[in-house]
Amino acid sequence: MAAVDDAYDRENASNGYSRYAEYLRLNNGLFRDSWSDEPAPVKDPAEFAVHAWTVASGPIMAPGYVRIRPDLRGISLHRDEDDHGLYAEIRVPLDHRQIGGGAKRFPYAWQDWVEDRGWGDSGEYLGVREPDDTKRIAVLASAVIRVPGREWELVTPTAYEGRTLADEARETVARIARYINEDAGPVVAQLLK
Repeated sequence: MAAVDDAYDRENASNGYSRYAEYLRLNNGLFRDSWSDEPAPVKDPAEFAVHAWTVASGPIMAPGYVRIRPDLRGISLHRDEDDHGLYAEIRVPLDHRQIGGGAKRFPYAWQDWVEDRGWGDSGEYLGVREPDDTKRIAVLASAVIRVPGREWELVTPTAYEGRTLADEARETVARIARYINEDAGPVVAQLLK
């Protein structure tokens, strides 16, 4: 469902090291502790993970350092404001036959998600997009799968800039992608049956 693309990141780096590192440099204010009088890194691993994932994903990076399966509409990370726990949300488009177990019939004239061949050869997963015809009714259903990340082992940040920030952010994003794939992959597969 999600994977980091280290090869593309290195091959397309304007700084000779990492394209993602350059985006982190441009957004390093996200990684500074706003409660400290002196410049210091964010202390909370969940907050750090949210920022690292946000920078690694579209629309900040396009294509993203983290690549999302083309048949999904995105994966975002969030930090609960009350208990500060981390969770991921995966947006899964559902076509009309998947709604209500296929028992519900929609009028033929109602538009559904459209296959997006613009993704190129994406293997077994075809991209989806909204229909182009804005003059007809479209019923575009999605499910949001929320996956708690409380048990995920996160990187404890030590830097808010430079190569250390890039290394910690890359490790964080790689771990999060692996956890999301392990925890949400079976749920997405069951939903899209």
